Formats: sequence, structure tokens, C-alpha cells
Amino acid sequence: MKQKIGWLLYAVVLAGVAVPLLWARGVFLPPVNDRSETVSFADDTAVSLTLAHGHFTASGENASTWKSDPGWRVQDYLTMDIDRDGATELLLLVWRRGNYGPSRPFWVKRNDTGWSQHIFIYDRQNGTFAPQWMSSQLRPEVARWAVASTDELFILTPEGDKTLWQWGQWGLVRTDT
Repeated sequence: MKQKIGWLLYAVVLAGVAVPLLWARGVFLPPVNDRSETVSFADDTAVSLTLAHGHFTASGENASTWKSDPGWRVQDYLTMDIDRDGATELLLLVWRRGNYGPSRPFWVKRNDTGWSQHIFIYDRQNGTFAPQWMSSQLRPEVARWAVASTDELFILTPEGDKTLWQWGQWGLVRTDT
């Protein structure tokens, strides 16, 4: 009997150590939608977009290769003219550690270290992608997303809420409320 209790205690301690370590590595994050396609951007450059194992890569014939930050886990990507300027933007659905980058709001004393979900929007400029808008932690999180119309983003939350979003003056604004 004592030996069984000892093994049970050992298993509980092992799980108590293993689960936080696996969580910190992002093992329990939602699955990634691995895929690849070629998209033409405003400069008529065909760019090959690839999402594999949480890492995003964009490469073209005459352009340098652009890669997502190695510390991110890219869950999915979309291409659309979200800001209605006539040019296609790249949208990344990203999991990363910390709510803010190195430029956090002055009222935030220190960045958190847990995983959080974000939407990052990029413009195509001079043969590469430049950040246009990078959200803070999403609340609620995105379970699925899709292009709803030429300039509208459909987001389904884990709770089953269906929402529509458009580009506002600075960032995404919910349009279905």
C-alpha cells in the first residue's frame, strides 16, 4: 500500500513539473493551419507564402525572404485589403509570449511572460513586409477567422460568437454590434 502511495506521489510531482514546462513551450496552444500559396501584391510581385509548424515565410523570385519572429507561433494567415487602400495586406494570427513588445504603455510596469494571441497586419513595402498594426492580447481569442468581404474580417471566438471587423482610423473596429 505504501509503495502505491509512493508511486502516486511520484506521478503527481512529475506531472506538476512537466505540465508547466510543456505549457511554457506552447505545447497546449491551438493547432496551426499549415499551408502554402502564391499571392500577387500591389507591386505585381508574386510572393510564395508558407505556414509550416508555426513558422511563417514569404519569399519571391526577386525579393528577399521574410520570416516571422522565431519566438512566435503563427496559427494562421490571411491576405486582403483590410485598410481599403487598394493594396493587399498580410494578416498573421500569432501566439507569442508577453502582451507587448519592447514598447509597452507607460502604465504597464513589466511585460507578462505567458502566451497570448495577437493579430499583426503588414504592408508590402520595398519588397518586404513592414508592420502596419500589431494588436495587444486579443480578448476574446480567435478560434477561426476568414475574409468576410473585400474589406471585412470574420472572427469566430472559442465561445461561438461570430463577429465582423473592419479597419478603423487605427486598428480593427467591430462592425456587427
